[in-house]
Amino acid sequence: MTEITVLDALQAFHQGLLSLREGRIDGAEVLNNEFLTEAFEKELEKLWTKPPRNESTRNTVKTGKVVLDGDEYSINANFQQDALTLSDEVDLDELEATRCLLESQDDPSTLGRSLLECGIIRFHQQRKYILDAVRLLMELDGLDADLPDELANSEALEALKIYVAERLFQPARGADASKRLVPRCMASMREIKTWLQRLNDKISAAQTLGQAGPNRISEEMETVEFSRVSLMQQHELLGAILTRAIEMGQATSTDFMELVSILKRLDKYDSLLVHLIPAVGAYISTFGSAEGGHDLIKARQLHDQLFPAQESPWSLSYLQAAFRAWWLAEYSGFYVDDPPEVAIPPNTDLDEEDRQRSKQFLEALKDGAFDFLLSLAADVKSPDWHDPVRAGMRKWLQRKAPALAPDAIPFSAFFQLSLMTQLEVFVDAFISNLPDVLRKLRVEEDEQRQLSQAHEQDLDLERFLLIIAYAYEGRPDAAMNFWSDPESNLAGFMHWASRRASTPLVTAFCEMLQAISENEECATASHEFLIDEGHHSSGKMRRSQSLTWAQIFRELTFFSGKIRQKLPQTPQVKFRGEKPSTDQAETEPESAMMLECYLRLISKLASESETTRRFLLDNPNYNIVETLFELASSPIPPRLRGCTFMALRALMARKSLHEGHFMWSCLDNWTAGGYAVNPAAGSHARQPQVVATGSMDRIFDEISNGFEDPESFIQLLLSLVSPASDSSPLNDGLPFPENLGSAFRMPGIEVYVDFVMGLVFASKANDLQDANQTRVLRLSCLEFMLTCLSTFNEDLIVMANETSINVDSVISTTDLATYVRMHPFARVMEWMFNDKVVTALFNTIHQEPVDVGNAAPDSPLILGILRAVEVITKVLDLQATYLELVRPILKLQSSQRRPPVANAAFASFEDGLVTRLSLVVDLGNYCGIGHPEVTLACLKLLEKMSSSSRISAIWSGSGRHAHRNKAIVALEANGEHEAISRSFISELITPLELGREAGSPAYITKIYILDFLHQCLHETPRKPTIAHLLLGFKCGVDSLSTDPKGAFASRTSLFHTLLRLLLEAPSSDAQGMRQWLIAIKSRVMRILHILWSSPLSAPIVIDELRDNEIVFHLLLREVVINPDLPWEGQNVASIEFPVTDGAVALIDFLSLRSMGLEYIAMELCSISQNRMPSIKRRIFEALNGQIIGEDNTPIQVPTVFDLYDFLLPEGVWDVALPPLQFYKDIDLSVCLETDADSNPIYNLDRVSEILLLKRGESQGSGMLVAAQDLALLEREEAIILEFLVSSNRQKQIATQSLKVLRTWAKLLLVMIESNDFKGTAQTSFFLQTLQSILPSLEAFASERPEEAMELAKLSRVLLFKLDTAASGDDQSGQAIGNLVSDKLYQLFQICLQAIGKWAGNAELRSVYYGICYRYLTGILDQGALTSNRSKTIKTIQVYGERLINVICDDAYGGEAEYQTSALIVLSALVSMGRQENDNHVVETLNRLNFIGITVDSLRNIMQEWHEVFASGTKEQQNYQNARLALLLELSQTRAGAKYVLHSNLFRALDHSGLFAADPELQTNGSNPRALEQHYDLLAKMVRIIGAAVVSRGSHNLVQGHRFLTDHRMLVTHSLKRSAGIGSGTIDEKLDLCVEELAEGLMVIITATGFLEFENQATPKQTQPNLGLFH
Repeated sequence: MTEITVLDALQAFHQGLLSLREGRIDGAEVLNNEFLTEAFEKELEKLWTKPPRNESTRNTVKTGKVVLDGDEYSINANFQQDALTLSDEVDLDELEATRCLLESQDDPSTLGRSLLECGIIRFHQQRKYILDAVRLLMELDGLDADLPDELANSEALEALKIYVAERLFQPARGADASKRLVPRCMASMREIKTWLQRLNDKISAAQTLGQAGPNRISEEMETVEFSRVSLMQQHELLGAILTRAIEMGQATSTDFMELVSILKRLDKYDSLLVHLIPAVGAYISTFGSAEGGHDLIKARQLHDQLFPAQESPWSLSYLQAAFRAWWLAEYSGFYVDDPPEVAIPPNTDLDEEDRQRSKQFLEALKDGAFDFLLSLAADVKSPDWHDPVRAGMRKWLQRKAPALAPDAIPFSAFFQLSLMTQLEVFVDAFISNLPDVLRKLRVEEDEQRQLSQAHEQDLDLERFLLIIAYAYEGRPDAAMNFWSDPESNLAGFMHWASRRASTPLVTAFCEMLQAISENEECATASHEFLIDEGHHSSGKMRRSQSLTWAQIFRELTFFSGKIRQKLPQTPQVKFRGEKPSTDQAETEPESAMMLECYLRLISKLASESETTRRFLLDNPNYNIVETLFELASSPIPPRLRGCTFMALRALMARKSLHEGHFMWSCLDNWTAGGYAVNPAAGSHARQPQVVATGSMDRIFDEISNGFEDPESFIQLLLSLVSPASDSSPLNDGLPFPENLGSAFRMPGIEVYVDFVMGLVFASKANDLQDANQTRVLRLSCLEFMLTCLSTFNEDLIVMANETSINVDSVISTTDLATYVRMHPFARVMEWMFNDKVVTALFNTIHQEPVDVGNAAPDSPLILGILRAVEVITKVLDLQATYLELVRPILKLQSSQRRPPVANAAFASFEDGLVTRLSLVVDLGNYCGIGHPEVTLACLKLLEKMSSSSRISAIWSGSGRHAHRNKAIVALEANGEHEAISRSFISELITPLELGREAGSPAYITKIYILDFLHQCLHETPRKPTIAHLLLGFKCGVDSLSTDPKGAFASRTSLFHTLLRLLLEAPSSDAQGMRQWLIAIKSRVMRILHILWSSPLSAPIVIDELRDNEIVFHLLLREVVINPDLPWEGQNVASIEFPVTDGAVALIDFLSLRSMGLEYIAMELCSISQNRMPSIKRRIFEALNGQIIGEDNTPIQVPTVFDLYDFLLPEGVWDVALPPLQFYKDIDLSVCLETDADSNPIYNLDRVSEILLLKRGESQGSGMLVAAQDLALLEREEAIILEFLVSSNRQKQIATQSLKVLRTWAKLLLVMIESNDFKGTAQTSFFLQTLQSILPSLEAFASERPEEAMELAKLSRVLLFKLDTAASGDDQSGQAIGNLVSDKLYQLFQICLQAIGKWAGNAELRSVYYGICYRYLTGILDQGALTSNRSKTIKTIQVYGERLINVICDDAYGGEAEYQTSALIVLSALVSMGRQENDNHVVETLNRLNFIGITVDSLRNIMQEWHEVFASGTKEQQNYQNARLALLLELSQTRAGAKYVLHSNLFRALDHSGLFAADPELQTNGSNPRALEQHYDLLAKMVRIIGAAVVSRGSHNLVQGHRFLTDHRMLVTHSLKRSAGIGSGTIDEKLDLCVEELAEGLMVIITATGFLEFENQATPKQTQPNLGLFH
């Protein structure tokens, strides 16, 4: 099939509309994309018409040949069967089913399902995207007021409106009325209902046959369940579309009547019925309302049709009652004002009609109208968050309506909004149009209540108020209708309802009031409503008769006192007395409920409005905190006590430190029994504080039972441990007074931490029967733990030890030790090593997959998992701080703390993690549930666990006990690794959202997945890890392989997904290079780099990368850096560039380039070694700028020399730190850290903390800071931080540039070694390389040694590879030769300059000397460089004595690495001078006395020689040889020989004893080559002497004669041995040295005429010598 499937197109179209709905104008582009709009419209038409099964197309499929969109496909028997089965399952035309399966062919590898299941899933996904796109289009069409200004006033919105009008609605306005949207929606909803019935029958049959349990379903039925849920969601979407279409005037009264006929026949209250209710409301508003646009005549006709005289009852009487009430509420609006006479039939009694409508409305209420509407309003809300008060009120008020069917799935937010909007219209209509009915309801209820308290009165008015509460809850914009106009009907109703209200009515009114107080503006308006200022409201009633704060306070006091007075007269001394007796608790349940609602109202207003909170806390006439604690200490139901704690919690919203300390003191007093009543002393007397710790423990034990008590109490604790609004950003203080509880226990809040973690989280939470309650309670505990951990500042300890700042005097606590000891962090961490707490953590994370899949992102289940994962991650982060820094301090102060936590089962937290291998499975599975925050948290924890050496060691074992990684075994157990890998693949292939860029959840998830994989591989690259498993490898104990039938072999693995992501993700857009795009590519490349570099994975990965031709793909996608290329819109040459996001983009890009070049170099090297000439040729062609495409078409790509674009000029961004006044002496060295590339960079968070401490230190010393000084101080802080950001980024850019240079140079070296170029082609390549690097080498040679080193080494290799002796025969060859000659001369000059400037370290100087040596020897050859001799000599002369002096210094006293090189270069210079008859170098060496020093150094030559060669130090051996070689070169020149001999060469040698020693005695047991080395030294020295004597001619004959005479024995011995006389065993190397020595001696003998001299000096013998010479 085509690359872009129908689903892809629909997803893109839908994503654009979502972007538009979120206010991003770029989403409107999809409406201009004709391909996407056509695909959407085509599929929408198919959805409406849904071509059914067809015998002819069925037969076509059975032939095995099908034609789709003009393309013919051959399908096998299995595919045919799947297509026919899919057609039967979804009742779809066989060709369409075939199309769906063809587009689903890649899905099995991603979803892990069969092709048929994937087809069903794709079919339903397409339908959902289509319907949701329609919903979004219609929603956007009517949202002018709710969109951002730039979108509301843009052409995009106008284009959308035109699209909706012309292409969504217009087809239905022509002749073909069958295309009207409303009937199509109704038809589709009927079809879905029938479809759902079939699926429910399947599920029931499966349960009957035991294939599925009540809570779990088999794998075979999972797709059926998916279809059911998807169809329910489609039905919901159709309900929303239908509602919107009616509102937009697309419906007729016939459509309305058809819906009513459907409602009449419905016999079950289920989700399908609920989906129709918003449409019912829209119909009534359109056809039965004065605002609907229809006249009264039509409305009366419709009214008569809907409610005939003999109306038959509906199947659901409460539904009929609700419909009647809703219609009457809207329809009565026609009669509020005098209706037009023309619309009223003659002889009509309007008053009688009014009475009849009122009567019918009241009858509808008696039949359960409000019961049903209340059920509707409540049931669409999420059941996850357990609200016991609201549940209790529903139980109290609902009596007729049944519960919603148990198979209901959660209602989406847009549907809830649609229903609540319709209910809001109904509420407004009832209040405005039927005020008499409202009054009558109240009168009747008051009368019934006055007749008998025990009589059960009607509570329809209370139900109505609760309907209002549900309708407006969470919708502050709608709630403003109550407050914006004091003269409105809604405002008037609110005043009326609160006036002289009964207990039930006040209860419901408070619930309504808190629901319309959802933001600060509304809550403040509610507060002002409750303030009794005695003014008239709406001119109708006195405000003092309505509900006020004064009344609430009075009743709180009254009922609280009443409850306390009923305590038994002789109670046991026990917290809050006995449980309430039946008589106490049941006397007036409405009173308890009223108190609950009062407290809920207080909670809502205080938490939303700071004005209200301040009023409640600062009220001089009423101490609400004391009242609430007294109430909490009374025998009240848990639900009421929970409301009490929640009210106290609300009073702590946005708390100050003072308020927090005050509340802590009150709470501590309460837990000690300070608010409990002592009946013997009177009802208002306080019970003495219980000083025994056991009493407090008993109190905690009591409030830890059940749900309401512990949940609300922990919420109060959470508000108290959270940072105060005026606390320091340093987190350097405690949230409670340091002396808290010191009167009767150890001060601090450890008792509360023990309550939350030890009592509730680890124990009592597990006893709850309701799963939702358990989840909510655990979530509260986890929030408490996370807050305690997150508010601890570990940096304070570090800075106290490593800086000069007096931290004790700066921080908010008495001293640092107090902070460490008393902060709840320490106790929470202590509990984290407890086995029960660890078990509870894992139980929170481990949940049933079905429950997790059905849970909403904001449900307690998902949030609980998220918080548990975050807590574990935080503990791993802080564990080292706790174990190494905090716990030692605590042990020293153990007498000031509570006893340690019991059952601390683990020495480290990792020990608790590694035993729960299911955790890894759960974390991996949660990455694919579609909740971004959970995915990111799980990936972060997996990354953290993977990077822990302790966990890795335990999982994999070590040494002889190595075994398969336990985490891998756990993941493989049930094939979980495949599901996790597929979820990763799904996340990685999700298209990027160009509008949201790096802020989109899909992008962030990709980054976290890549970071996890990298961290896991980086920690143990040589052992199989879970990352290897997920990537698609089979993991052994210490090896990797691939399954021939697995995902890796089929190229559908996560590894191949990474390859696609690397190659398909762009690097740039219209703004230039983008960091968020480059970051993905660089992260993928980091993973691949580890895989191809590690011996574990390299054999597989390198072959796979080669098969995928990654080299060519990388080169195709390379971007050449040029000066005009923008980085995040910034120019790289601008001085502020390092502080912009462009710098981060450049850093990542250079990292990516470096790894890419390294791979290409490695691949080229491997190809060359493995003899693959064709691939090698293609790579060289690509590196030279051309790739041959599929059709043999050449594609131009950057050459390897084009990629030499990364060396940025020096000093572009150098900006000195401006002079500082306040922070001039600050030391930030403690903030230095090393990043992944070992750059020393500043931790900016820690820098900020030090700046805050420094500021606090000055203020603490009593120095007052004026406003202008404070501004200066803040400006200096900003300057420091910006300077450090720039410094960090510059270091990172420099490091990455150097890494790219190294890899580029490495690639060039491989190319130089492996190229098959010959002759001129090879020379041209070398020349091109030189031309590229010489300018940079010249710039960096002296100033940037690291860059210079890479370039110099590359230059040296080039120089040694160049055949300088060859000369081109043709004209072009000669031209190239001349260019080479010029470039090499330039290179020589650069190196000489660097040497003369003492530039570089020892290794670099050695390279410079090596280049100079090779160049000098090259010009001595008869080749291209010969012409450079004179230029070179002149250059040496120009540099003069200073250069020679530097070289001499290096040769004599330099480091060993370049000492030898310097001597060799001197030798080469002397040799060149000799050949050119130029004595400049020799004369300079003599003037510098270097010759004399060198000769004088021979005094110990024999001893040094033997020591060096005995030690085996190669560098020293080379030095000795180079020194003698230089002397030999000098001796071969006439001037040099003179200076050598004049420097007392013979005396130095005499002093060394070299020639006086018997050679045969120079043996060494530890050095078997000692004799050979001695003869070698003798030979070298004799050659030097011989050369000097020969060069000097007759000037030094006497010295030569004396030398031979003095060492006659050695001469004789050497000559005899060379002749084979007296030698022992054969040693070729030794014999060669002796031969060389003999030759040298013969040269001296011959040159000095020694034999003739001897003959002359010795008188002739008188007798013949008869002996033989032997």
